Amino acid sequence: MNTSKPPLALFGEGAALDHIGVAVRSIASASVPDLRVTQDATQRVSVAFVETGGATLELIEPLGDDSPIRASLDKGHALVHLCFRVPDLDSALEAGQRAGFHRLAAPVPAPAFDNRRIVWVFSRVFGLVELLEAGDG
Repeated sequence: MNTSKPPLALFGEGAALDHIGVAVRSIASASVPDLRVTQDATQRVSVAFVETGGATLELIEPLGDDSPIRASLDKGHALVHLCFRVPDLDSALEAGQRAGFHRLAAPVPAPAFDNRRIVWVFSRVFGLVELLEAGDG
């Protein structure tokens, strides 16, 4: 069995996995005490973050019937996206484009991340990915 793990810099130098987005019908059903829920009217979702097994999960609940996350839930798709924290959003978009990703919309501020910008990209190979602008610390 080959155990080597060759590097794959899809979004350039310094990109790191930040979280895994998981669609849920109700964040409250996760039964996690002291969960901080943030509503994002632009994305039409409520989100909360939990740590499990060394990974951060973003629990994503639809905020209304027109929420794009509702379609994922209706199809039975719980795993929605991977999110990579990147030092420079514009450079990451350029690197992603070279790796076959295309931007789905313009970058927007995200309340769940202290209004740092996010942008959604898609690849037929890797699926939906969120890029998150790194913070100052």
